[in-house]
Amino acid sequence: MNQRMQFSLDVALKLGAVALGAATFMLGASQAQAQSWPVKPIRMIAPFPPGGTSDVIGRVVGGKLQEVLGQTVLVENRAGAGGSVGTEVAARTAPDGYTILVGNASPISINPLLIKYQYDTLRDFASIALVARSPQLLVVHPSFPVKTVKDLVPFMKAQSGKVNYGSSGIGTLAHLAAEQFKTMTGTDITHITYKGSGLVVLDIVAGNVPMSWADMAPALTQVKAGKLRAIAVTSAKPSPLLPDVPTMASVLPGFDMVNWWGLFVPAGTPQPIIGRLNSELVKIMRAPDVVERFAGLGVEALSSTPEELTALVKAEIANFSRLIKAANIRAD
Repeated sequence: MNQRMQFSLDVALKLGAVALGAATFMLGASQAQAQSWPVKPIRMIAPFPPGGTSDVIGRVVGGKLQEVLGQTVLVENRAGAGGSVGTEVAARTAPDGYTILVGNASPISINPLLIKYQYDTLRDFASIALVARSPQLLVVHPSFPVKTVKDLVPFMKAQSGKVNYGSSGIGTLAHLAAEQFKTMTGTDITHITYKGSGLVVLDIVAGNVPMSWADMAPALTQVKAGKLRAIAVTSAKPSPLLPDVPTMASVLPGFDMVNWWGLFVPAGTPQPIIGRLNSELVKIMRAPDVVERFAGLGVEALSSTPEELTALVKAEIANFSRLIKAANIRAD
């Protein structure tokens, strides 16, 4: 071996040793950070207004995490653009375990397909765990001349284009559920948009619009009061909150559209921190008081592994992308 080759080899070995040393140092620093975590308050971003489902979920789960972690968990409401404003804020924060996002289907899986935001869900976030889910609930005014899922499709075909339904906006789960129904049945129904799911439900109660694939929380209260009739849930299996209400899939096999809530951290957050949060959440979501509180919100408490939440998001993005393209849905 000549001197030049030997010199190049020596340099390469030294550079490799430096790189390995740097990587080892960074890994050691990351592990040390995770072992001492948390040493200061944790911010939990709820990207919707105070009092909504995401806000309450954040406060319930945050309160429980505060008890087991020994640090204050502060819920910060950063509402706007269907949850995407707060989601962008979370994506830009340091991956140190001190910012947690309460994510759900809209800002995580749907909104980026309609509008270009300054975040990429799969690139910019790491999953911690699912914490809740809830199907949409197809509700109608008591005067609506359909009482079962079985009778819904032939009625809609006979009244094609003549029936209105309400939703809280373009690209919401209520809108996508209706588009899925139209695609699977070859029917046509007219979309009326509102500035909130609660307003949709109130307008159905008032008889101004006949139906909606509504959010469970506001609809369930009116169903229990006898002011609305529940026709179906959009989950593949019956909801434990309304076990006697059939599924859309009982007539339209494969119909499955469920809202969910999960916790995320910025990508690059040390894995030991994610693992600690996940293990604590698995226990928290089984607590009877949490299950009961969530049921009162119209959602089912649950938990998952980080990998299961990531797989759900990937599948949803693919499915919603196909539906949005097929239905030619465009943002306002």
